[in-house]
Amino acid sequence: MTNIGVYLSSKTDVAPEIQEATETFGQWLGRTHKTLVYGGSRCGMMEVLARAVKENGGRVFGVVPQSIVERGLVSETIDVEFRCVDLNDRKAIMLRESDAFVALPGGIGTLDEVFTTAAAHVFGMHAKPLILFNVNGFWKPLIDMLDALEKQGVMTDKTHEAIHVANSLTELTAFLDA
Repeated sequence: MTNIGVYLSSKTDVAPEIQEATETFGQWLGRTHKTLVYGGSRCGMMEVLARAVKENGGRVFGVVPQSIVERGLVSETIDVEFRCVDLNDRKAIMLRESDAFVALPGGIGTLDEVFTTAAAHVFGMHAKPLILFNVNGFWKPLIDMLDALEKQGVMTDKTHEAIHVANSLTELTAFLDA
């Protein structure tokens, strides 16, 4: 897997562990000559990740919605820029351009991307892995909710095939090196 789609926060004021995990993961992506495929913003953890990738020899693909362009928030780290209309267009391009997906801690946008990617997998639209990087148990409430939905019978067990969990960088990189 070469092109790694990453979903993450555009916020700056995150827990130090999240920033550290974001930077360390970006360094690994760069050192292993992976290509980051992400939302193209220069804000928050998105920029931390892109800079870490770039500074360590990786390539950066930015999938940039028009609203980011209009607000002057496009990162200068981008090697290849994909302009898109909106967030739905962004997700479709990221699905096409990525070999695997990693969700770092993030907010509503990250959740939207996780569920869109997982649903597309469940519906047979792709077979690419999606890994939740569970920094300090960040994704545990979501994992518990998904388990509860499955136990209630409202969700197929195929969702567990679509979503993997990595509790450390070592586990995460093992998924991506497979």
